[in-house]
Amino acid sequence: MNTTTFLSPTRIVIGKGVTRQAATWVRNYGGTRVLVHHDSGYVKQNGLVDSIIADLEKEKLYVSELGGVVPNPHLELVYKGIELCRQNDIDFILAVGGGSVIDSSKAIAMGVPYSGNVWDFFVEDAGVPRDMPKESLPIGVVLTIAATGSEASNSCVITKPDENLKRFCDNDINRPRFAIEDPEITYTLPAFQTACGIVDIFSHSFERYFTCEREGNQLTDRLCEAIFHTCLDCAAILKTLPANFEARASLMLAGSLSHNGLTGIGRTGDWASHYIEHELSGEFNVTHGAGLAVIIPAWMKYVWQENTRLFLKFATRIMGVSMDWEHPELTVQEGIARLENFFQSLGLVTRLRDMPQVGMICEEVMRRMAKRVRRMHADGSIGELKRLGTEDIVNIFRLAL
Repeated sequence: MNTTTFLSPTRIVIGKGVTRQAATWVRNYGGTRVLVHHDSGYVKQNGLVDSIIADLEKEKLYVSELGGVVPNPHLELVYKGIELCRQNDIDFILAVGGGSVIDSSKAIAMGVPYSGNVWDFFVEDAGVPRDMPKESLPIGVVLTIAATGSEASNSCVITKPDENLKRFCDNDINRPRFAIEDPEITYTLPAFQTACGIVDIFSHSFERYFTCEREGNQLTDRLCEAIFHTCLDCAAILKTLPANFEARASLMLAGSLSHNGLTGIGRTGDWASHYIEHELSGEFNVTHGAGLAVIIPAWMKYVWQENTRLFLKFATRIMGVSMDWEHPELTVQEGIARLENFFQSLGLVTRLRDMPQVGMICEEVMRRMAKRVRRMHADGSIGELKRLGTEDIVNIFRLAL
């Protein structure tokens, strides 16, 4: 186990009807003037946002409201939110929604006290962020989908659509004070959104499971594996029983734990699949989970020989493949194939050519995206299990096609 620091300050409040506690928790964490941020969609139409605002006002809290968040949240709305907060002396942001709403809220929270352009936190010069946030408004979350884990993570991902750039800022200042999770809210989610959420949850522990360390630690392995099996088992239940409370509750909690750092204790995650998928989302506005269902298997096919034993462990422990001792490569390949089948069973595609937004993209577009991938290392590579340069990334796009 590597030397590590684990921090998870977000209070998780999970159960039936807990959304009615939002105003109390805002007050408990010092909020007096609150921005309620959402996507103007179902949470507004079904009365959830209005109910929360009414509860806040009963607590004698000032409320301002900003809707309009889109998937792969846009920088323009972040700027609007920053200005709105400054004009109204907002001291607390309550995100009502999923990962896009939460990330937009985080960016607004970082931008309000910052004298420069909040985009400085998301772009790099020579591999180093132009600036890092030193203070931020406190955030709370009313979670409406099990997916990104942003409700408990230190990550914030924002898209600058005029340049097709999707970039992130990882900083512990981003972590929300609390996350309220009522599984019943997720009962009526479209199957596609549930599927993308499951892949997203799976991916956050996947990136940490495929570590560059040759000797993994057993505890963290098993924590990752618990997340994987929860995703597999709950997906099977929700296919026929979309209103199963226990399955929905397990997924919500799995989403929070998969990306709060718990499944990465003592190891170095890879994250190449996320970096590559961000370019896919930035270029084609692909839903993150749907993009990962395409990129993850392609990445596995490209890098598995770097640590065959690790991929065998995944195939046998998670995907239920019987070990072929004479031909271990067949065990690995079967594990990848079963993972693809799992993604497909969710109603997702596992090839770029089958994505309506993407289709048969040309070599020029693949190379443009590969060059644009945000670099992790000073040598211009990404990934940890296997360091990947531009040509490697192009090859992964080819495999994904």
